[in-house]
Amino acid sequence: MSRASDSDLLHIFPVAIIVIAILLVLVMRSLVAPLYLIASVAISYLAALGLSVLLFQDASGSGGLPYFIPFLMFVFLLALGEDYNILVMTRIREEARGVPLRQAVTRALERTGSTVTSAGLVLAGTFGVFAVVEAGQPGGTVYLDILASLAIGILMDAFLVRTLLVPSTVALLGRWNWSPSTRCGPARASRDLDVTPAGVC
Repeated sequence: MSRASDSDLLHIFPVAIIVIAILLVLVMRSLVAPLYLIASVAISYLAALGLSVLLFQDASGSGGLPYFIPFLMFVFLLALGEDYNILVMTRIREEARGVPLRQAVTRALERTGSTVTSAGLVLAGTFGVFAVVEAGQPGGTVYLDILASLAIGILMDAFLVRTLLVPSTVALLGRWNWSPSTRCGPARASRDLDVTPAGVC
């Protein structure tokens, strides 16, 4: 069953990435942004999986994590992470119609930050409560590992990737974020915050 699960993950991983990439290209109207958005989710997934191994396998001295945790974490964090990505990036794009890009990033984070962090906290808290409840039940160790691993992944995605990694990448890439998209608003030069003129989004 473990080998079958690993084989399924190897088949589903590229298919899911390709489908999500196509959807992101259509939504973002860009060929560059989907690349680092997918990479951010992959980094979040690998970091959460590594932390889960350290906590629930190495530190606890157990024989290992349940074999289906990598599969569940990948599917769940990919869907959730790209949902958060679309929310943040579409807001950045809207704000970039009238202000320089770095200012648009700041405004977008101000307007979406509470939504993303609240949603992440609620969902991670729900999994965390279930994990605590299941930990006290006979045979609940498996469910504890699954629920706690998902909670860790959600928190990392909401607080690190969506609030630090993605906005920083957008600010660094500037107008290349939307390549090869055309202008979506009147261009205005900015000399203080960003070399990217407003409207290039």
